[in-house]
Amino acid sequence: MSNDLLDLSPDRAAPLLVGAVRRQHAARLREAAEAVLARQSPDARALGEHLLDALATLAAQLDALDQVQRQAALSRAERLRIDPLRAIPPERVAMAVGAPPEAETGPVAVEAGDLDFRGFGWFAPERTDRGTLRWSGEARCATLLLPALGGGDLLLTLSLRAPFGIPLDITAYDLFLDGMPLTFATVANDGVTGLFEARVTLAPAVAGARVTLLLHGPQHEDPASGPRRDTRRLGLGLAWARLERA
Repeated sequence: MSNDLLDLSPDRAAPLLVGAVRRQHAARLREAAEAVLARQSPDARALGEHLLDALATLAAQLDALDQVQRQAALSRAERLRIDPLRAIPPERVAMAVGAPPEAETGPVAVEAGDLDFRGFGWFAPERTDRGTLRWSGEARCATLLLPALGGGDLLLTLSLRAPFGIPLDITAYDLFLDGMPLTFATVANDGVTGLFEARVTLAPAVAGARVTLLLHGPQHEDPASGPRRDTRRLGLGLAWARLERA
């Protein structure tokens, strides 16, 4: 009989496992009897194969019975080691997993100085004469994760600043939200800082899902000279981003 500790309890698909064990026994028995069966007449060979199948079924049933007896003899510690989740009350499992995420309706805003700012390609947040922002330019592209708000029709608003006093031209940059290209309308622009908004339609998203804002465009060097010159190549600076249902 098999020496493996198979779980053949009813709620673990015992019939499927017994069938698999039966097939293993049948294959082993046929291999052992192949030379003898090959010398028999067709009728005798068919009878022999039928007997081998019956023996394989009996062997599988004996394995199942042995398994039941071994399970009955298990101590509590052994049962916990084999399947600890079955001994944990359902309410405790639910507490450990936590409640499923709730759908966010928005609007949601992410500021440059937020501790939970999630993005790539930005320099560390810094204070400027117009508030905290993060400069892009640490990588070729910059990204920012935002709640998906269930997808559908959304409105994205960005507060941006151009580096080194360069005129702010949003059309010089390519921006995408979850792969969808964005066309921004200007809400306000004083030449250096500005507010811009774009409408976009995304595929439906489950509660808790995130979308990625991607920024790609020119990066500039500080035209100043002297010891206080900024040696970084900077792209647009982000003060905050807001996403809401359109």
